[in-house]
Amino acid sequence: MKSLLLRHAAKIATVSMAVALYLVASPSHLTAEASADLAAPLRLSPTYLEPADTGRPYRTIRDVNPSLRRIEAWISSVGAGIALADVQGTGLPDDICLVDPRNDSVTLMPAPQTGDRFAPFALEPPDRGFDRRTIAPMGCLPADANEDGRMDLIVYYWGRTPLIFLRNERPDFDASGFTPVEITDAPEIWNTNSAVLADVDGDGHPDLVFGNYFRDGDRVLDARSDKPVAMQHSMSRAENGGRNRLFLWWDATKTSVIYHDASAAFTDEMADGWTLALAARDLDDSSLSGDMQKYRGLPEIYVANDFGSDRLLLNRSTRGTPHFKLAKGTRTLGVPRSKVLGQDSFKGMGADFGDLVGDGRPALAVSNISSPYALLESNLLFVNDGDDTAWSRDVAPYIDRSSEYGTWTSGWGWDIKFADLLNSGRPAILQAIGFVKGATNRWPELQELAMGNDELLQFPAAWPRFSDGDELSGGDHDRLFLPTVDGKYSDVWMSLGLDSETVSRGIATGDVYGDGRLSVAIARQWSPSVFLRNLSKDAGQSIVVDLRVPGLPELPGATRPAIGAEARVVLPGGRIVTSIVDGGSGHAGKRAPEIHLGLGKVAPDAQFDVQFKWRNADGQQTMTMRLTPGRHRLILGDTLAVASQLNSRNRGGG
Repeated sequence: MKSLLLRHAAKIATVSMAVALYLVASPSHLTAEASADLAAPLRLSPTYLEPADTGRPYRTIRDVNPSLRRIEAWISSVGAGIALADVQGTGLPDDICLVDPRNDSVTLMPAPQTGDRFAPFALEPPDRGFDRRTIAPMGCLPADANEDGRMDLIVYYWGRTPLIFLRNERPDFDASGFTPVEITDAPEIWNTNSAVLADVDGDGHPDLVFGNYFRDGDRVLDARSDKPVAMQHSMSRAENGGRNRLFLWWDATKTSVIYHDASAAFTDEMADGWTLALAARDLDDSSLSGDMQKYRGLPEIYVANDFGSDRLLLNRSTRGTPHFKLAKGTRTLGVPRSKVLGQDSFKGMGADFGDLVGDGRPALAVSNISSPYALLESNLLFVNDGDDTAWSRDVAPYIDRSSEYGTWTSGWGWDIKFADLLNSGRPAILQAIGFVKGATNRWPELQELAMGNDELLQFPAAWPRFSDGDELSGGDHDRLFLPTVDGKYSDVWMSLGLDSETVSRGIATGDVYGDGRLSVAIARQWSPSVFLRNLSKDAGQSIVVDLRVPGLPELPGATRPAIGAEARVVLPGGRIVTSIVDGGSGHAGKRAPEIHLGLGKVAPDAQFDVQFKWRNADGQQTMTMRLTPGRHRLILGDTLAVASQLNSRNRGGG
């Protein structure tokens, strides 16, 4: 026995160390009773959503390229998306844009309990030489693209280039009220999985960034193609994906909008990953001085890549000339490389910026595969270390704290969102979970694939079969992490009486009912999506701002969301709460483009000095306004703003 132990001492030591490290890093889950107590103030009422009838039958798997047929369930694992926005023009983000893969539909519908304002309808792409059977929508991004004061919808696809469904002047609110406009001049085959609005070059107009997955030209959904499709050439360093794109806003009229292709600003290293999510926010504003102040207010772009390193693009653009540098974190002793920003080897599938520490510096949450006893990587929760001088060295001052906060492991993660559901001043963290739902467990085969030779991965014939009826993390549930009294986070989803054994992709949030409480919409893959109305009774107060800027000069009075603008407030205890008018950060869920500041338990008539920062063609602008809890509409001009208090509308009771 002694000789046997000596022969295997190294292996025993390695296994023991791995087990010990896992036990140390494992989040301390609350007891069922403690979880119920933590979740007690929160009440979310579900309504399941059905898409508009497109005439196409429902299905549960896609037709794919013949070279991909043996892994058709894997290829069919994306395509559900959801967004909240004010499309009809009610003054509230009470419209839902739902992308449902069951009938490949893009449906615009009123949120539940907001009245029968219009019948749900689907938006269909024009042919433009494409075969309808070879394309599928992947996401919907609300945006006032031509700045006429009316919300448009940008839809991106596998199998074609993205479209802008431009709101026209027809009085009926149905499909005829939207005109499809091509973004690109020539028809091309892209396979796009993410999109975000951000004023990249600081000219005061939001630009478009698209994250592509499979290579350009790959006919992934063409079941009759004779051209094979290549998969990733590595599980951890794949750089043979589709090329990411940047389009600068150029000009617009009441009936048109023009974007200029500026994708050359992305180097190969920035643009050739298998991108599943994008997030945009100005991160280095406070560190810029002297001549560098011209970059204030410019958003950094986080690119979450499947099968390899994510990228943080440090924005050094000038008007009409986009330019980026790669910023990476610093590896220190005892920190695995994959826990360092920009050096990870994980499966980045969702990303979002938000408050965590309360010092005014946004944290970054990234979804990965973190399934115990499966592909156990790690979710990432990057916290700013406070070194503002690091940005001048192209260093991202972020350290992963997911283990400390208890969010490192959850499941097969997708979209992730910060959202202060209880208006406490500390956000919850929502995460979409699940991959392929079926009856036959394929985890052993996937483990073999992950441990195999990377050189074989790009050949689908070398993969195990993942087909209809196979199971990979399909019996899990979404996550709702709430902050605990000790500063950590704990998942309370199962204490809320919500569904489980689901497969989700996108998460959207918004003050749908004008009552200051964020509702949640979750896009599900191959099953009905769900809308969760927030009816929490013991929530704190909030300031919600529909923050806008003037639209086209030839349309006096037209305004649009102030994409990228930031608001911050200091709470009585000294905690700083921030919020931006988000341009669609994440994987397949798009939050409403408005400011939401949770204040905690304060008096309804308490007054707060809210600082606003935004960017126009003259550079960064700032101003401070004294606001009380409630919903407000602010129109930012060159030097002043106009504020009007809106009465909350609480439709349907609650």
